[in-house]
Amino acid sequence: MVQVFRLAYVHFGTPEIARMLRYYQGVVGLSVVEQDDERAYVSTSIDHHNIMLSTSDESGLIGFGLQLMPNISAREAAQELNRNGIKASLKTNAVSGIPELVEFHDLDGYVVHLFSEMSVAAPGFQAHGVRPNKVGHLSVRVKDAKQSVEYYKQFGFTNTDWIEDFFGFMTCNRDHHVLNFATSDHKAMHHLAFELRDYTQLISAMDHLGKNDIPILWGPSRHGAGHNIATYHRDPDGNMIELFTDADIYIPELGMFEPRPWHENFPQKPRVWGTEECMTRWGTSFEQSLV
Repeated sequence: MVQVFRLAYVHFGTPEIARMLRYYQGVVGLSVVEQDDERAYVSTSIDHHNIMLSTSDESGLIGFGLQLMPNISAREAAQELNRNGIKASLKTNAVSGIPELVEFHDLDGYVVHLFSEMSVAAPGFQAHGVRPNKVGHLSVRVKDAKQSVEYYKQFGFTNTDWIEDFFGFMTCNRDHHVLNFATSDHKAMHHLAFELRDYTQLISAMDHLGKNDIPILWGPSRHGAGHNIATYHRDPDGNMIELFTDADIYIPELGMFEPRPWHENFPQKPRVWGTEECMTRWGTSFEQSLV
């Protein structure tokens, strides 16, 4: 199996790299590792990059990078994918900081990179801005969430929850979700989420957004699926960004989540949620709808 263990980076197209860098560096508090007229690489802490920005006429998600388990190389992954009917190409030095990667398009045309090694290039956490722990998860709009969930199982992903039959949550590690798939009539990113350390940092982050005249669209509140305390806003290109903390931890060996006092069930296992009960466990209403 071509198995991955983390979401390493997300790739955006943007008409204005400089404006996006002011947000990701000055507001989110990430480090700019490399930059030229066509592309910029931004890191949360020590990875060469966790956000990749490319000059484009249109803004939005281009694709994302997943890191392979140590027991398989990019070359071996490319060979196996091609044997399985997925047209994959092996590329060298196509992305800065990654000597070799596999590139393919998934069911909905998102560009997916698989790689084994990434340079350690960033200096650690910045002294200003939100300063998230990491890129936590990526949620994308697809033609059929059920098909996408089944498709990504071949890369070692496990389905952890559903919102009815249109929004599937998947993990490749112990995080509740790493990728989400939402059935939609158009292709686009739903949201990108950054993990914060605790609720205190989340409150400070919202104060920081307010000082930078960035309105909160939704939250804070605790979701059902994942039980993360979350809040949402938009970056300068209009991409929806989630800041969250306190998400469920999955125990794959037991098929359940680490128990928490706010869980509805003991043990808490993957389940199907109704839309309203999943959006907020606190009963709070917001003008902005997330689904």
